[in-house]
Amino acid sequence: MNRLIFSLLLAAAMGACSSTPPLLGPAAADLAAAKALAATAPPEGEPVASWLKTERERIKSEHEAADQHFDQAEKVCWRRFAVNDCVREARMQRRATLSRLRQEDLALNEVERQRLTATRMQELEQKKQDAADKNAAP
Repeated sequence: MNRLIFSLLLAAAMGACSSTPPLLGPAAADLAAAKALAATAPPEGEPVASWLKTERERIKSEHEAADQHFDQAEKVCWRRFAVNDCVREARMQRRATLSRLRQEDLALNEVERQRLTATRMQELEQKKQDAADKNAAP
């Protein structure tokens, strides 16, 4: 009887460990920010290249600003008594910012990929239609 209970508890524990946890905290916020950014893309059919360029430049400048902020914070940390905690906190802040920027960059890539795919599909449909018209018109 004890083995049965132990086996059931073990199976339940293993099942709980194997499931993927839901997104919590900053990861969910980063993903939400990326989705919000993708939602600001120009409507389908309008050129997206200038919007992508502007957003990528913004992400690049924010990335550089995060690196500069970290460098400044690290210099300040070296003047403190508790250097390790201060540097760890500065790294966590930089990592959080870079994570959000990475998610936004991935969202931009997804928008670009979807637009290119849609354009290519239209080209293929047009080519298919032209071939059908050419074969039907002798």
